[in-house]
Amino acid sequence: MNRKELTQSHWRYYLILERRFMESLEYVELHTDNYNTFSDGYALLIQAIGAELDVVFKEFCGFSTSERKTIADYAQTVLGSYPDIVNQKIALQNFDLEIQPFKNWNNSQPAQSLIWWTAFTEIKHNRYDKRKQATQENVVNMLGALYLLEMKYLKLITAHSDELDVFDESSGLFTLKNWSSKAVPMDEAFAVLGEMLENGVGSVSRKFDT
Repeated sequence: MNRKELTQSHWRYYLILERRFMESLEYVELHTDNYNTFSDGYALLIQAIGAELDVVFKEFCGFSTSERKTIADYAQTVLGSYPDIVNQKIALQNFDLEIQPFKNWNNSQPAQSLIWWTAFTEIKHNRYDKRKQATQENVVNMLGALYLLEMKYLKLITAHSDELDVFDESSGLFTLKNWSSKAVPMDEAFAVLGEMLENGVGSVSRKFDT
């Protein structure tokens, strides 16, 4: 898979899922006070995000998408090759929040150590009885996990090529902390250009530190 294929196969779909979640913020503010809020809308998002995570996990780990794999298989591969994923923090733009979606993930309890993955599997198999698991917090962490995994996947497949290691359209919700890249997204580049044209080159203070 190359950058274009990843964009078409997964990143565009990720952006759709992100927009669906951000639409919900018109009704429920993104805030730790609301983290335990649950709804059928969140249950729908959790099932969609979880299904996409399952596919991206397989491709990222080098498995065939037709293979039957579990979170234990993904943990063994991901934690073996990228153990620092558990420490990666994600800032939520325009919100005084940050998440660490893979915190505490481990091979001894690969499913139980990811609360949001447990929520996904329980909701998938018994949505009505487990509806209180469909919380804002689980949606945020699942979406953040998918975002992080796709960003790492892009960096992996572009590491030995001239392809950019950022997507043309960046996330409107998340920013990775302490993350380096060899380029900036086109939408951010155009934003800087617009700022330069409006205010003059010498007045631009924007920094790219994703």
